[in-house]
Amino acid sequence: MTRPLVLVTGAGGFLGGWVAEALHLSRWAQVRAGITRWSSAARIARFPMDIVTCNVLDAASLDAALKDVEYVIHCARSPDNSVAVTGTRLLLERAKAAGVKKVIFTSSVAVYGEAAGVVEEDTAPVGPVSDYGLGKSEAERICREYSDDRFAVGVIRPTLVYGPFSEQWSVPYIARFASGRWTALGPRGEGKCNLVYVGDVVRMAQFLIETDFGALTAMNANGPEIPTWNSYIERFNAALGFAPLPEPDKRLGLKVALRRPIRKLGKYALAHHRGLLVMAAARSTALRSLMKNIELDLRLRPNDDEMQRFSTDVVYSGDRALAAGFKPRTDLRLGPAHWAGVRWGRQEQMSVTSRARATLPTRPPIGCET
Repeated sequence: MTRPLVLVTGAGGFLGGWVAEALHLSRWAQVRAGITRWSSAARIARFPMDIVTCNVLDAASLDAALKDVEYVIHCARSPDNSVAVTGTRLLLERAKAAGVKKVIFTSSVAVYGEAAGVVEEDTAPVGPVSDYGLGKSEAERICREYSDDRFAVGVIRPTLVYGPFSEQWSVPYIARFASGRWTALGPRGEGKCNLVYVGDVVRMAQFLIETDFGALTAMNANGPEIPTWNSYIERFNAALGFAPLPEPDKRLGLKVALRRPIRKLGKYALAHHRGLLVMAAARSTALRSLMKNIELDLRLRPNDDEMQRFSTDVVYSGDRALAAGFKPRTDLRLGPAHWAGVRWGRQEQMSVTSRARATLPTRPPIGCET
């Protein structure tokens, strides 16, 4: 059988890179990996796949990338909502004109805002929705606008995506555990930890391409297990072979509050006076050392957003995907232990550097079941 040609936008990023690599290695599809700049192609360039420049904000770039493409998996994103909104609209317009059969758009559970309890795909947003969530919501509305019987659009709403190369929910925690500055959370960590392994998001994208769901569908992508944050962090720490985390810090809430103005000041300074900071750091070794130590401490300690997340009681239901025939495979017995290069429950005698390297496998599988 002829393998379909799939364009992956944002293939230089975490999720897009995973989609491109995994589909290529599975030999299920011919992959065209779309990147915005060549500096982001180092990871996917390890494999002999078709890598092209694909700027979703430029019609000519899109038209070239979409030539002969049957399916698109749209993973591109940007710091603002330009790619999510303007880019998604232009992509759908050009993909439809090019005769693409189906587009899979990667959205986010951020569209639900601060909804709590069991959240299903039809749950209305609650409370203030972040700018990121608003951008994804508008992009989903655009997907509904363009979808029809001849041009299907599948929307995936992942929870927190973890796995190799995840700079949000995986890699930073290795440094935190290794530093000794991260403690157990105690009662503050009893919120629900909604995690989905990146390989399962890839599998869902492939599933939606292969499944006839009509003109439009939206599905939450969550893992098969919903632990507490305490459970995830402790099991992740153990899977890496580190000693048990120190007892909960009774003053953690106060310390997080005290760091709040420092974080705000740092963000403001970087946004408005980056050049001045660089110049000052270059002239003063003491100032440069102080800035590095402050930055390191802030990264190794929990922040306000995390503290709120660690205590939130919310579960993003995967029942719609399950009813359609999709079941995630990777739970916490397999996820962290697999990609950290250690077997569950076994202590490895290796250096911190070796452990960090073990989190970056050269051939990430679609799932962790092997």
